[in-house]
Amino acid sequence: MRSNPFLGIALAIVAPLSLVAQSEIESLGDYGTIAKYPAEWSYKTRPDSVPQWAKPGRIRFTRWDGGPIETAKAFLSGWAGFNPPNPDRLYVMTNWYDPSTVALLCEADFNTVWVTFSNGFSIPTEAAQREILRRYIQECHRQGIHVFAYQSVANIFWEDMYERVPESRRWVRLESDGKPVPYDAGIYSKMGRVTRYIADLANPAWLDYVKKRIDLAIDAGADGIMYDNVFDQHVGKAFQEICSYASSKKKDMLIMANFHNPDFIFNRITNAITTEEGGEAGVFSESNVLNSRYKEEEPFMLRVGEGLLANNIGRFRIFQNLSEGWKPVHIESRMREVGEPETDVMSAERQQLVLAENMMFSAANETFVEGVFATRLWQHDPETMRIWHAIGVYNRFFADHEEYYTDTRSRASLAVVIDNRSKPVIVLNGLSSRNVIYDPLYEQEISAEKLRSYAAVALINADLVRDRAVKALEEYTSWGGKLIAIGSALAYDEKGSARPQPAFLRTNTGKAESVYFEKLPPIDELAQTMLAADRQPRVRVLAPKGVLFNVVDQAKAGRMIVHLLNYTLQPMESIQVWAPGRFTSVKLLTPDGHPEAVQVTVSGGMTQVQVPFLKIYSILVFAGEDKRSQSHSTGRISFANSWRARSAPQGDVRAKSLSEMDRDRGTRQE
Repeated sequence: MRSNPFLGIALAIVAPLSLVAQSEIESLGDYGTIAKYPAEWSYKTRPDSVPQWAKPGRIRFTRWDGGPIETAKAFLSGWAGFNPPNPDRLYVMTNWYDPSTVALLCEADFNTVWVTFSNGFSIPTEAAQREILRRYIQECHRQGIHVFAYQSVANIFWEDMYERVPESRRWVRLESDGKPVPYDAGIYSKMGRVTRYIADLANPAWLDYVKKRIDLAIDAGADGIMYDNVFDQHVGKAFQEICSYASSKKKDMLIMANFHNPDFIFNRITNAITTEEGGEAGVFSESNVLNSRYKEEEPFMLRVGEGLLANNIGRFRIFQNLSEGWKPVHIESRMREVGEPETDVMSAERQQLVLAENMMFSAANETFVEGVFATRLWQHDPETMRIWHAIGVYNRFFADHEEYYTDTRSRASLAVVIDNRSKPVIVLNGLSSRNVIYDPLYEQEISAEKLRSYAAVALINADLVRDRAVKALEEYTSWGGKLIAIGSALAYDEKGSARPQPAFLRTNTGKAESVYFEKLPPIDELAQTMLAADRQPRVRVLAPKGVLFNVVDQAKAGRMIVHLLNYTLQPMESIQVWAPGRFTSVKLLTPDGHPEAVQVTVSGGMTQVQVPFLKIYSILVFAGEDKRSQSHSTGRISFANSWRARSAPQGDVRAKSLSEMDRDRGTRQE
């Protein structure tokens, strides 16, 4: 996906859908141009439009770009390896939809892909690709693999379109000087000319052409559509029409779009979520960070040893909100510590880290294969196949333990209120690297009752806030809730009209204390302020720097899940986890295969777990919580772990008696 990072809007899967009272904020202080947002979010979404196979926690995803039109696109865009051309890469991309590559998907246990279905050429020119894909999709379905059809909603390869569809000359978007608007990510200096224009989504004839491609994707057997190049000032109205049409043709057609920040909010009206704005995770070299696109994130990154920790958790938490618990989430890890995804393949361990980081939030990483990675897979290069095998190990673990990734709910006791721009992602990543566990809440969704379940609420880039949300925040503080506000919080309504900042941001109100920062403080200070406000966290973890965690509930199953993820990739020992409540069962699972047992102590109303070893990723499954009143007596129990190979039977979780533990470790006084 190579898209303009600005204007984007929703892809709606249902009808009726109404976005009303839209207002454009052209300029507001130092905010610059802001995308159009509805003043009121009046829409209907249908959880039943998501089929069972696509529920959050069930998808294992890879991009599977290829075929003749993808090769032509690469040439006309000036991509590395195609100008000048690399014969191996040219051959592999062109022939990628040979049925033999389905075997690669099965080897790594992927169950969902996207294929290049339409990327800006005319419908007649793309006919041969569609026929190839019809057979390929049938083979994927036979192997239990679901398929999204990649479509560009606004790209036009004008030389082909003008010749094959002459009326398309009237479909392009025009600059103020009357010239066509070029797609801005092509390397046209290599081509000697502009080869790609952007369509005008307000043009009814263009929308009719897009609808024909929807029919063709459904006819080919696609399970969904992934839309790229989603940017235009008219996309709101256009996609209401497009997606109403798609849902009328196929009720459970999944629709997702490559939205960029600040347009994440528009995922509220899709039934699937994607973005290319994810990145490689891990502890990066400081010099690499300062010489890359990560430079702007550097002030918020956690120093670990000689490096800086890069994570994507802020983005995942935003999407966890937008998914509403039923929309599948897929994120491409496009940004790299070094190089570009088309030419630089992440190591096996970094691939596993990224997969696990996604699944901590029941999301799927869109494993990037196109380019060098695909060529080496085709050639069965030994090191590349080792990486592919490592991906498969984690995918099989997720498949084997799917029950722990579905129907989950955040267990955060802190909230961060943001406005529609979703602006503070790098700040949220910084808080996450310091193990601040929070739920992002958009200003239009909050109520005093909803806020009441949180120990503290931080306003981070929550500047554009409607009156009813301000009232809810004031009521929350009057109940005793703690508020942490920064800068121009609440200084404008949702239309950008200035208002006096409420007095309760800077004074104590009722039982509560409000903490106000004139400007964004250093990230460590902000993190400490939030952690200090969380007087009764749901879970505490004592671990070395670089170990991050997430906590979710599975209410229906009566379980709590703690995910532990080691970004350093250096094995850690003796991690302590404290969970309020007396749990009768604690299970430790990992794809990393270390066979040590976990020790658990139940004392009063607290369950303490000692995890002896963490390589990259482990989960703790807490179950059987005793809801009755607790005495302050102390008991000690030890649970057998359940490390296992895919084919091995599930291990029992059994409490040792005190006498057994005494024999194992020697008697000691509690």
